[in-house]
Amino acid sequence: MTSGKPLPMDLWIAGPVGELVGCGNRGLLDRSPAAFFASRRCPGTAIRASMDWALQQARAGQVVVSGFHSPLEQSILKVLMAARSPVVAVLARPVQGAKLPVEWAEPLAQGCLAVVSGAATAQRLTADAAARRNALAAQLAYTIVLAYASPGGALAALVAQWRQQGRSVTALVAG
Repeated sequence: MTSGKPLPMDLWIAGPVGELVGCGNRGLLDRSPAAFFASRRCPGTAIRASMDWALQQARAGQVVVSGFHSPLEQSILKVLMAARSPVVAVLARPVQGAKLPVEWAEPLAQGCLAVVSGAATAQRLTADAAARRNALAAQLAYTIVLAYASPGGALAALVAQWRQQGRSVTALVAG
């Protein structure tokens, strides 16, 4: 997910105590984003439903927020970026000094992309860091959309936690 060198970016800080650092179009956070999540392995029905959902979001100009880490999440990001649809990418590492993909430069410049993080220090991507990244994406979202969560997996545990907190989670396929 990284290129050879950091992209030039102007950083901004948000939140009451500056817990969110980002670059790109900060205004995307104010447009009721929909969070999108998918386990690393998904059945074909979830992939097909997710692609249809992504096209609907792109047509509607709906902001989508995610860590865009799993293969399906990355595919959804490609669809959204190709459509110049608004996207908020949440990193599990600090934004400052991050080596962002080169293909993100144009959407950043066009105002179609914001890249955010709540991470204070750089570290390897651990299960805890991924859970914090996904929790931040859900916190930033108005609604949560789930393509598929592997039974017993980390994402399934997060979904159960969100539902216990009273968050509405829309599943694209039963599972």
